Amino acid sequence: MIITAKERELGTKASRKLRRQGRVPGVIYGANTENKHIELDKSELLAALRKSRRNDKFEIEIEGKDKHEVIVKEIQWHPVTEEIRHIDFYKLTEGRPVTLFVPVVIKGEAKGVKLGGDLYQPRKKIMIEALPEAIPNEIVVDVTDLNIGDVVHVFDLDIPEGVKVKSTKNFTVVAILGRTKEEEETEEEETEEMEETQE
Repeated sequence: MIITAKERELGTKASRKLRRQGRVPGVIYGANTENKHIELDKSELLAALRKSRRNDKFEIEIEGKDKHEVIVKEIQWHPVTEEIRHIDFYKLTEGRPVTLFVPVVIKGEAKGVKLGGDLYQPRKKIMIEALPEAIPNEIVVDVTDLNIGDVVHVFDLDIPEGVKVKSTKNFTVVAILGRTKEEEETEEEETEEMEETQE
């Protein structure tokens, strides 16, 4: 996916002017490469982001001559208007691994949840290292067979070939928790109150 860009001036005033003109200031950076300060058309950028998934690769074409294969590293959003204020791209280099976060996506409905348990996901994303061509959009966890008390740790995940988890600890990614006695008693009381009201 190609996104066109232009070189831009640095400075707060220059960035404000760009935003008023419907442009988005940004930067391209990477290992052993000089930072490229760029501006992009807001409509074109938003259209490209809507069509993409996390960690999709883009080709930034600067003024029709300078091309860079990149991924989105960070987006700064306005807290009120939710408009993009700045975007960071990381330049990919063939043969050089990249360290980045990948979302953890839950698939299926756990047996334990059907029995009254709660699904607990303390980690929504994990840090991985991979070559540009092996970067995954997401890591999927199938929880269908998980019962109450079952836990999935980071080293239990089905990691694609060529991808390395950047962690020294086997932390919890997903767990099926049973309800406490207090929660069960509260639910029973609420059920009894509803039945009495209906009578």
